[in-house]
Amino acid sequence: MAQDALETKLNEDKTLPVNIWAERGIPTISPSVQQRLRQIRGTLLQGFQAAIASDEVEAIILKLNGIEDELRGFAFEGVGMGLTHRDLFAPSKQNRVEAFVAGSGAAYEHFVYVGVGLMLGKPPLPLEPYISQLNPTKLWLVIDGYGFQHGLSHWQKYLDDLAMPEHLSGYARRVFDQGMGRSIWFVDGADVTRIPKTIGAFPPTRQADLWGGIGFVCTYSGGVGRATLEALKTAAGHYQFALIQGSAFAAKSRQRIGSYSAHTELACEVLSGMRPNAVAENINKTLQNFQTNTAIPEQEVWQHYRAHLAMPSTIASST
Repeated sequence: MAQDALETKLNEDKTLPVNIWAERGIPTISPSVQQRLRQIRGTLLQGFQAAIASDEVEAIILKLNGIEDELRGFAFEGVGMGLTHRDLFAPSKQNRVEAFVAGSGAAYEHFVYVGVGLMLGKPPLPLEPYISQLNPTKLWLVIDGYGFQHGLSHWQKYLDDLAMPEHLSGYARRVFDQGMGRSIWFVDGADVTRIPKTIGAFPPTRQADLWGGIGFVCTYSGGVGRATLEALKTAAGHYQFALIQGSAFAAKSRQRIGSYSAHTELACEVLSGMRPNAVAENINKTLQNFQTNTAIPEQEVWQHYRAHLAMPSTIASST
């Protein structure tokens, strides 16, 4: 895809949620949900625009300083998109993403690499040429973003027709579904009556990872009230543990960057019955009980790559 065409598509995406909801036959989205999801989308685009405007790390950071703390992670996903966009169409001697996370963007490295996946998933592009040099932890982040973007931008094929990219195999397919689960929150407008139907159409082997993605996004991104979260917990049925697990890792993600969010507070209270810091500390204690020579936790129990991000020194290298 030519650079001008891709930039045009990105600009059109400012109204993408509204277009999706209409096409999917969702008649009504509450104003508060619309406002929150558009706020997130706008913040991501702000980060994207900052990154395509300059190669200077400090110049990018300066443009993001005015973004409120609880939204800043979304801006850094946009930065990952923008820097990847520039690396694709105007390559330089130094990889811009790597340079950014080696400097002032280090604290938000995880968000930046999710943004790389968001960018690669737009056209969509094959992953291999862009991820061959990444270590496993960064690789999973990219694939998570890749899955999110496929669900958001190519929902007819990947959500309605239940497709899976042919070039993904093994655990990468599960990480893809965790990312795609997050996209369902946006594509279905956080509608608790539609989300279970969308996930329920998938084979049972994929549903736990999709529910895990929902748990993460409803806790980190938010946008709904207590009653909706309670209904979501009930709707998850026997995948409730996956929902709560994803929610716990969202709380841990916010703890790592020192970011408070009322959305995260409420979701943790409803889904886990605890405050976010308590949820995050429970993850720490549980992961510390794993033997460091354990190859990989049971994937039915743990979103392994998120556990690896939470306590990298505790868990052995991914296989």
